[in-house]
Amino acid sequence: MPSLLDSILEVNDQNQLLAPGLDAKTLRNSLGAVLLGSLICCFLSGIVSMQSIFYWRIYVRDMTRIKVMVGIVWAIDFVHAIMACAANWTYLIENFGNLDVSTHITWSVAVTVALTALNTFLVQGFFAHRIYTLSRGNWWITAPISILAFLRLFAALVSTSEMIRLRSYPEFVKLYAWVFTVGLSLGAAVDIIIAAGLCYFLRRGRTGFSSMDRIIDSITLYTVENGLLTSVTTVISLICWVVMPHNLIFLGLHFAISKLYANSFLATLNARKALMTRSQGSSDRGGDHALPVLFPDSYRSRAVFSRYVGANTVADAVGTKVQINVEKTIQCDNEGEPSDHATSDINPTDDDDIAKISQRS
Repeated sequence: MPSLLDSILEVNDQNQLLAPGLDAKTLRNSLGAVLLGSLICCFLSGIVSMQSIFYWRIYVRDMTRIKVMVGIVWAIDFVHAIMACAANWTYLIENFGNLDVSTHITWSVAVTVALTALNTFLVQGFFAHRIYTLSRGNWWITAPISILAFLRLFAALVSTSEMIRLRSYPEFVKLYAWVFTVGLSLGAAVDIIIAAGLCYFLRRGRTGFSSMDRIIDSITLYTVENGLLTSVTTVISLICWVVMPHNLIFLGLHFAISKLYANSFLATLNARKALMTRSQGSSDRGGDHALPVLFPDSYRSRAVFSRYVGANTVADAVGTKVQINVEKTIQCDNEGEPSDHATSDINPTDDDDIAKISQRS
C-alpha cells in the first residue's frame, strides 16, 4: 500500500510541485530529521525543566548569580524548544504538500541556531570559571577558552543573520557554509579543552586520602562524560553538515546540542548533594558541607568537617586540628615537658589514624 509521501510524489509528477533534484529519500532525511530532532528536543527540554525545579528546591542557599544563571539557561532552553516546534509547524502543517519547503530556512530555525550558541556560551563560560578557580587564577588556560567560546558565539550569530536574510539552504551553503562549520568546530574544540583542563586540575588536587580521592575520581569521570557527550554530538552534527549539506539531518542533531549543554550545566550543580553525602560518610548526615574542589565559593555551607578529608583547603584545616590535638595530648602526658617528637609533623595516612589521634585528645 503506497504511503502518504508516495501519493504526494505522484501528484508532484503530474503537477510539477517538487523542485528538481528532490526525491522521497531527500525529503525523509530533511523533514523527517527535523521532526525527529524536535521530538528529542522537547524530551530533553523536559529534563532541563525538571532539573531546574530540583535545583531551585534543593539549593536555596546558593549565590544569587548562580540562581540567575540557572534561570537564564532554562528560559533560553524553553524558547529554543518553542522555536523548534514552530519550525515543524511551518514545515509540516502550513506547507503540507509543498515539498519544496525543505530547501527554505524559516526564521524559527535561524533563531534556534543563535539560542543554541548562547546557551553553549553561558555553559562553557561557567566551566571556564571552574577551571580558573581550580587553577588558582591561571589565565593561560582560561583566556583561550573564553576567546574561543566568544568566537563560536559570534560565528553562530553571523550564521543566524545570514539565514534570515537568504532564507534558502542552497544559497546559505554556497555563500556561508564555512561560517557555520567554524562555529561547530570551535564548540567541539572548547568542550575538549574544558574537559581536559578540569581533569588535569582535579587530578593535581588529589590529597592522598583514599576517601577524597575516590570523590575526585568520580568528579573526573563525570567531567569526561559530560564533555564527551556534548562534543560528540557537536562533531556528528558537523560531519552531517559537511558531508550532507543537501538535507537537514544536521539540523535534527543541532536541535539537541542546546539541551545537552543545559543538562550538563544543571546536572553538575545538582550532583553536589550526592557528592556532599559521600564526602561526609554514612554516619554524618547533619549539616551542609560544600566541596571546595568543585564549587569553592558557590555554596554557603556551615563549617562542619567530617572524618573525611576534603580538598586542599579542607585538608589544611583538618591538619591544623590534628596538630593541636596532639599538642594537648603531649601536654597532658608529659606535664609541660614535650619530648623530642612533640613538634614533628604528623601526616596520617588513613582515616583510622585520624580517628585515633582525635580520641587521644
